This record gives sequence, structure tokens and C-alpha cells, in this order.
Amino acid sequence: MTGPYLEILRRPGAARFTAAAFIARIPISMVALGIVLMVSELRGSYALAGIVAAAYTISSALLNPMGSRAVDRWGQLRVVRILVAVHAVTLLLLAWASVAGAASLALVALAIVSGSTQPATGALVRARWAHVLGPDIRLRTAFAFEGVLDELIFVIGPPLATFLAVALSAPAPVVASAILVSLGATLLLVQRGTEPPATGARRTGSGHPLRRMGVPSVLVVLVAIGGVFGSVDVATVALADEAGQRAAAGLILAAYAAGSMASALVLGSRSGSASDDRLPRQLLIASLGLLVVTLPLLLRPTLLALGLLVLLAGLAVSPVLITGFSLVEALVLPTQITEGLSWAISAIGLGVAASAAGTGWLVDRAGPQAGFLVTLGSAVLVAAVALAGNGRVRRGVHARHA
Repeated sequence: MTGPYLEILRRPGAARFTAAAFIARIPISMVALGIVLMVSELRGSYALAGIVAAAYTISSALLNPMGSRAVDRWGQLRVVRILVAVHAVTLLLLAWASVAGAASLALVALAIVSGSTQPATGALVRARWAHVLGPDIRLRTAFAFEGVLDELIFVIGPPLATFLAVALSAPAPVVASAILVSLGATLLLVQRGTEPPATGARRTGSGHPLRRMGVPSVLVVLVAIGGVFGSVDVATVALADEAGQRAAAGLILAAYAAGSMASALVLGSRSGSASDDRLPRQLLIASLGLLVVTLPLLLRPTLLALGLLVLLAGLAVSPVLITGFSLVEALVLPTQITEGLSWAISAIGLGVAASAAGTGWLVDRAGPQAGFLVTLGSAVLVAAVALAGNGRVRRGVHARHA
């Protein structure tokens, strides 16, 4: 199984740029949780903590594609170094303002600026793979490998953020995030040999990647899969709290990420012979599989049983994610790949934010188990949109090749 991964990592510069990008995006799984831990501890308000974290997440999801559009036009080095500088400084200012007792509005404003300038590292590294591999079908393997690293980030990040907040200080996860993103981005940007060339062209409105046939359907699927993530997180924490074992929530969510990581490894090792024409069908099958494995979450499981169920559910997540990213790459123009992939990442983030808020509201009124109704509803939406949009996605892939 490791052969296909070793093959792509032997490409000149590949191992170095993917390692740097891994460091740069560890904070993705730390910042929102770090903000909640920091603000709730220093201000004594979970409501304010949730507002500040939501401001960060939503601004990141909505505005990151704008930065990625600039990256496609002017190149990664010229744009990302500015984004990272602003992002890291405002994260540090957010930590300082929380400690200093600054006004709530100031915290929200700093969260918006830091979120909107967060570099879309997942899109940057996938764009480098597309540049290095070109039309090579092993690009699917590369995207699967990055999917594995994404899952690993969510295994490492939340426990690390919690440990730093408890062992050092409440602002420590946010400060560490600023350091990690600065270090990883610097290591990535100095590798000029694998940087995709800048297009230098101004794009007209009709050339927007969201206007490409099939792209909206894929992005709605990714919003819905984000809904699965966000609702599982909140419902799991609520169930663990109800059982008086809040620490168990981290282990259960790590099992969820581990299941997704395992399926990504297997899928990536076998995707080297896949063609773009097969991707729409693969998305449909993966979406139906996700729906099936999500149903048992409604059975009122114990925490141990929940850990096993989310491990099983996690196995079905990566096929949807990896196929979704591959389809976006196959549908948008080569000059739009960073922005297109950034929209895909943002779609997931929007789904996470919306479902987390909705699940929290439902849990407050109907109990922790009701949160998994949002998970099931999101999985139904994934399957429904994949089915309804299958024809347009197939035509979009054919049109892109033509």
C-alpha cells in the first residue's frame, strides 16, 4: 500500500513541500478550539468564546478564496508572505487583547482579520502537487495523501491545543498557532522550484470557478460533509459532558479522524489508475456509503459504543472528501486551481460552522443525542446533492477535458 505514496514523494521537492505545508496547517485544527479555551477561561463566557471563534471560522471560509485568487494571479510567494504576516500578528494581538481585558468587539474584529488572512495551505499544497504531477493520474494519490495529513492534523491539533491551554496558559494554543503557521509557511515559500507559475492575468466575472459546470454541486456536497463534521464534534462533546467524562470526547473524535485517515490511505494507494470520468460515480457511491454508516449514530450509544460507531463513520468520510477535491481540480481551469481548491476548503468550513451552531441550539433544547439528527440530515444532503448533480458533474468533467 505504501508504494504509490513513496513514488510520488520521490518527485523532486515533493517531500519537502508537503512537510512544510503540514506544519503550516496544524493550526487549522487548533485555532478555533484555542479561541474557545482562551476566551472562556479569561472572560468566563462561553457565549463570547463561541462568537469570537465563529467570527474567525466564518471570515476564513468566506474570504480565503479571495487570497487564493490573488495567489493564482501573482504567485504564492508574493501573496502568502503578506497574508501570513497579517494573520500571525493579529492572532498574537487577539491573545494579548484577551489577557488585557479588551472590549468584546475588539476580540471579534481581530478574529475576523486573522481568519480572513489565514493562508489556505491545503489549497496551496494541492496546487503544488498539480503543478509537479501535471495531468498524471497519480495526482489522485497525492490528493489522498494530503487528505491523510488533513486527518492527522485533526488527530494531533485538538489534544495539543487542550494540553497547551491546561499545562501552560489559556492563550498558549493561539500563540502556538501563530508560531506554527509562520514557520511552516516560511519553509513552504522558500521552495521556489515547486511553486506553480503565476498567471498574471486579470479574470472576468464569467471566468469565476463557481460558474464552471458541476462545481456548485460539488461544493454543496462539501458544505454538507462539513455539516457532518461540525455536528459530530458538538454532539460528542455534549454526550461526554452528560456522562461526566468530558476528556473522553477528545478520544472519540480522534477515533473519528483515525477512521477517515485509514480509509484515505487505502483509497489513495488504489487510485492511481482512476480517470476523471469515473470521479462523479465514485462521489455518488461514497455519499451513499456515508449515509448508511451514519444511521447507527441515532441508537443512543454509550461512549464506548459511540467511539466504535464514529470510527466506522469516519471510514466513509475520506472517499467523499478526496473525490470532492479531485472533482474540483478536474472541473476548474488550470489557472484557477488554487482558488477552486480554496473554495472547496471554505465550503467545508462553512458547513462546520453552520452545523456546529445548529447542533448546539438543538442540544440545548432536546439533549445531546438530538445533535446526531443534524449529522444524519447532513449525510442525507450529501447523498441527495451527489445524486441530483451527478449528470451536471459528469458533463462538466467532459467539457473541461474538451
